[in-house]
Amino acid sequence: MDSGQTAGQGRTARAEQRRRHLLDVARRLFVQQGFHQTGIAQIAAESEIKVGQIYRDFESKEAVIAAICEMDVAAWLEEDVLVEAVQQNDLPAIRAWLARFSQPEDTEEYRLVAEIMAEAGRNERIAASYRTLDDRILNNLSAALVAIAPANIERAAIEALAQLIMTFGVGLASRRIVHGEAGSREACQLMDRFLKSEMEALFRCYGSH
Repeated sequence: MDSGQTAGQGRTARAEQRRRHLLDVARRLFVQQGFHQTGIAQIAAESEIKVGQIYRDFESKEAVIAAICEMDVAAWLEEDVLVEAVQQNDLPAIRAWLARFSQPEDTEEYRLVAEIMAEAGRNERIAASYRTLDDRILNNLSAALVAIAPANIERAAIEALAQLIMTFGVGLASRRIVHGEAGSREACQLMDRFLKSEMEALFRCYGSH
């Protein structure tokens, strides 16, 4: 490897480190203050990254939110874990992957999701980003359900169950924000039992897997 390649890789690594630091700072400010109360100038001051550099990396504040969502969803979704489990027909691993939809997450992450959802109702750019990620999650969830369902199950039934799981997940997020971890733990357990019951009932209609 020549010195030019090494220098280029170093610049890329520093740029990625800067970008990650900026997103971490922006996430914290959005959670603490809300989307409207947080401006690029404040993000620049808190992150010690110049405003001009921020706009070279992100065209707008909406683009910052979109990048945060993309990073968080990728980390939480673990698509590579699901793909490997499906390829190997590892049903216990697929069911373990599905369990994340009824397990408590960090309250701060829920608060950020709530802030983004509220902003999506006012800002079409945020709404479009949210819909893209929502579809991505839904597609992975449907793929996991298809993998553990009987082969003859109707696609519409799978999609309806996936939508139900997503809807319950949003409700759990709301309870977590209002009641905290202790107050939402029972709701998470109830959701887990209900969804398992719904899956078993649906799959029995088409035969066992």
